[in-house]
Amino acid sequence: MRVLIAAVAALAIHCGAAQLTPETSRAFDHYAEVADKNPVLPAEAVRAAHRGETVVIEKKVPFVAVPGGLVHDWFGVLFIPGATLASVRAVMQDYDNYKRIYRPDVIESKLLSRDGNHFRVFLRLEKHEFLTLVYDSEYDVQYYDGAIDSDTFAIVSRSTRIVQSGNDHGFLWRLNTYWRFGEADHGVYAQCRAISLSRGIPFGFGWLRGFLQRFPKESMVNTLEATRRAVLMKR
Repeated sequence: MRVLIAAVAALAIHCGAAQLTPETSRAFDHYAEVADKNPVLPAEAVRAAHRGETVVIEKKVPFVAVPGGLVHDWFGVLFIPGATLASVRAVMQDYDNYKRIYRPDVIESKLLSRDGNHFRVFLRLEKHEFLTLVYDSEYDVQYYDGAIDSDTFAIVSRSTRIVQSGNDHGFLWRLNTYWRFGEADHGVYAQCRAISLSRGIPFGFGWLRGFLQRFPKESMVNTLEATRRAVLMKR
């Protein structure tokens, strides 16, 4: 236990100076641009979702480097039986209630503005691990109707501001989320791709990699399943 406490204290001191550089930010934007051109999940994942599974897969765009940071790229899908696109849209646009829908990951939420299908949203995120991490974040969100055909719509959400309370450990610098919803088989398939950026692993802190990989995966599973619960409650 003393060793663990010492390691966490050292991490807090070492990571407190983490800063997102313009070079790393531009490289992340390039990665996200390339990734958004290939949103298709394997057919088996879709079949598993129809069976009731929450399928989450780690994705990577090869040959796109992001110096000074780590990209976390996760793709998930689930099926919401009996849902309609209208019921899903009602949940996804209920931003003031995200603090209830997506708790405990979201502890405060607010719609800042809306102009047609364009939204600006505030979320306060919280994660408990060996540290309690709290982030005030803002997002630019755009809805696209008929993204694939008339029975679909898509959402693209890009963070415009992420600030960690206290010292910035660099565990979450950027977050882009790409949703696609399709109505079929007497329900709605929800696909989500979340691409986030964190600091690189400091020398001597290789054990931190497991947390940085687990954090976005857990958030993806929680987000998908919370969305399904909220939609089913509104049917």
